[in-house]
Amino acid sequence: MKLFILFSTLTLAGLSILGCHAMSSMELTKNMKIGWSLGNTLDANCADTLDYSKDQTASETCWGNVKTTEGLFTALMKDGFDTFRIPTTWDGHFGEGPDYKIDSAWMKRVHEVVDYAYKNGAYVILNIHHEKWNYAFANNLEKAKTILVAIWKQIAAEFADYDEHLIFEGLNEPRKVGDPVEWTGGDSEGWDFVNQMNELFVKTIRGCSGENAKRHLMIPTYAATTQDSAINAFKLPSGDNNLIVSLHAYTPYNFALNNADGAVTTFDNPSELDSLFNLIKTKFISQNIPVIIGEFGAMSRENDAERAKWAEYYTKGAKAIGVPCVIWDNGVFEGTGERFGLIDRTTFEIKAPEVVNSLMKGIGSTGPVTPTKEETSASPQGNETNANAPPMDANANADANANNNNAPVDLPPKSLPNELPAEVPTKIPTTDNNNNNTPSSSLPPKTLPSSDNDNNNNMPTQPALPAPPVQPEQPTEQQDSPAPSGDYLSCPKDDWNCKQSMADKCYKEVDGCWTSQGDASKCEDIVKNCNKIWQS
Repeated sequence: MKLFILFSTLTLAGLSILGCHAMSSMELTKNMKIGWSLGNTLDANCADTLDYSKDQTASETCWGNVKTTEGLFTALMKDGFDTFRIPTTWDGHFGEGPDYKIDSAWMKRVHEVVDYAYKNGAYVILNIHHEKWNYAFANNLEKAKTILVAIWKQIAAEFADYDEHLIFEGLNEPRKVGDPVEWTGGDSEGWDFVNQMNELFVKTIRGCSGENAKRHLMIPTYAATTQDSAINAFKLPSGDNNLIVSLHAYTPYNFALNNADGAVTTFDNPSELDSLFNLIKTKFISQNIPVIIGEFGAMSRENDAERAKWAEYYTKGAKAIGVPCVIWDNGVFEGTGERFGLIDRTTFEIKAPEVVNSLMKGIGSTGPVTPTKEETSASPQGNETNANAPPMDANANADANANNNNAPVDLPPKSLPNELPAEVPTKIPTTDNNNNNTPSSSLPPKTLPSSDNDNNNNMPTQPALPAPPVQPEQPTEQQDSPAPSGDYLSCPKDDWNCKQSMADKCYKEVDGCWTSQGDASKCEDIVKNCNKIWQS
């Protein structure tokens, strides 16, 4: 009897050990329900308008959202979300090489926000987001590799003991910023860059201590796009069962993301979504390669009934092929930009309940996710509204209001302030595998905060100023584009520090153009010339 009891005890102990962090990424994704993204917050980049040396954490609120609290995550868990993506920009928060040491105050704050979700039993996706050092050009590859390794080694060490509930996402939409192929699926140069960076990211994390040897990792296609060219060129590192492909799909484009000519307010043709799910299933799921759609969403056009129809169809289709999705929420509810806000981050009130209910209906949700402990910020924070204030100092930023009205000083129409806008192409809608229907809009996804005093309190995701006129994509070199003031093209070819300095100066000129509400075509021409800094 004693031997039998001993054998049983050892067997159970062995099963317990095997069950601890032993699941593959395919099994993990099947366990995940639905996610929410803390957009325009830790990913905000205001190095041009804030003195980071005074307060490294001030950037959290510089794109207009309030300081994040634990109550936000527990409220969302009670609404049914069990996964939280925390986009985080490290650029501006680490020192010079060769160490590229991350500022301790910034790391502490990121860790704190991760814990808000992780310690309540949720899945957390932590990434590197709006970086300027990882543009996907061959002559930038070696330097980008050096920084990638340095940054991720520090992040991995910080969270070494965190289990499978913490997922690392190596890159966010890595692409050839400023190049004509930026949003059109890339080319061999860009594909090779992304594949090499993905492989190095995996190798780096696997070489770190603690749980990192088996941590679940997300790696993107070029620009995280679902276009055929990028997917066909994608290479999954071999010999690792804990890798997940990261894709972004604001589909159908004209309903979900397009904010210019061609935009529609009704969801009456699901064919693009059908094609999307069929593509993902064929290219990845049927090959036993797990996928997370790390960003999706449909901006508000005062059409919540239609968005609700879309939301249910989207999450139901994704769940049918075993793909969890993470909704993008930038905290923006009003204005003319990209209105992806879902929850008031001060009161924790769901502002689009019909949409959220349909997201949950699509996945067959049976109810809320119960937090495993009480939140530390049980009551919502009350903040004064300062509708049209420019970026404030560190202390003021901590009290930014939840209506996201403290948009930073206006920036050129592109993915984010101080990130080099391309020829202002757009993210292409996912369609039935022809991928040739480039949207007519000249503005790419999730551009910048607008500055119209129109309560478009968003972040770098939507230009609220008059959008540049719609025009076909232009070649990089334009004979008739006026040269920007200042000798911005004087840097040696591989002097990235010089180019970054010139780019900062050039975009300040763009900033002034848009803020003064000058001629839109002139501002766009300056943007195009600024892009040439990185191509010279």
